[in-house]
Amino acid sequence: MTEKKKEKVKCVCHAHGSLRAICFHSEVKGPLITLSDGGRRVTRDGSSFCHGLTFSGRQVKRQEKVCLRVEHCVRGWHGALRVGFTHVLPEQTTLPPLAIPDLTHSPLFAAAVVPVGICRPGSEIQFWLKKNGCLRIRTSDGRTYTEQTALNAKWPVWAMVDVYGQTTSVMMLGSKKRRCIFTRRSCPALTHIKHTEDKEMLQIKKEKLSMLEQRNLRNPYLVNTDHETPDSEECVVCYSDVANIRLSCGHKCVCTPCGMRVFMAFGTCPLCRHPLGSFQPYD
Repeated sequence: MTEKKKEKVKCVCHAHGSLRAICFHSEVKGPLITLSDGGRRVTRDGSSFCHGLTFSGRQVKRQEKVCLRVEHCVRGWHGALRVGFTHVLPEQTTLPPLAIPDLTHSPLFAAAVVPVGICRPGSEIQFWLKKNGCLRIRTSDGRTYTEQTALNAKWPVWAMVDVYGQTTSVMMLGSKKRRCIFTRRSCPALTHIKHTEDKEMLQIKKEKLSMLEQRNLRNPYLVNTDHETPDSEECVVCYSDVANIRLSCGHKCVCTPCGMRVFMAFGTCPLCRHPLGSFQPYD
């Protein structure tokens, strides 16, 4: 008997212009979802057609194409995979049974149905958010599907995958982003994803800590005015990121993801409840 050949994956971690490794979020997932292969494969328990929501483990860059492969399907359910994007941090998302319509009723979420006919084991799918906010899906045979969304392509987004219906297992193949001269790709190698993500998260934490230390040195005493609060250095919504958004009322009290969520979902300042007309980053 011959052993089954293992999937060969090429490491591009140190290639010039490579993207960060991408896998599924290890903590935010539907109750019937299990992860394997270093977070690259998600599998839904076939006892139900729903509760299969998953997200990307990191933010997706503008026009970065997320690449998936359908691994396994079952008969007996209607419908198949749903894919899309969200402006909301996965950690701040309360997971419902379905992406459509449970999440897509909000303008902060957008998802599209992948036709059952192309969701077969071995089928490869790419999806990305275009500059005009449209969600584009492309199959390995060249067919494309486009759906208009309310998402803003200039805002941070995370990929959203609903392992729904007949689709029970999906593999993350990586991602790519086309440039003028070359195409940037993320590393799909199993042994490098965790190492790369851990190293990058450590670097991000160091940069945030350094930023806070520098601000504290410049301003050892925070001034409380009508438009600022003593806690203005920390987001008053998530209490984890630096507040870097100025709301139209003048308060600087939220980070970028929370600012988008507050602006689009509530429309009022979390401190003074003044109706918001706009928000913008500040240094």
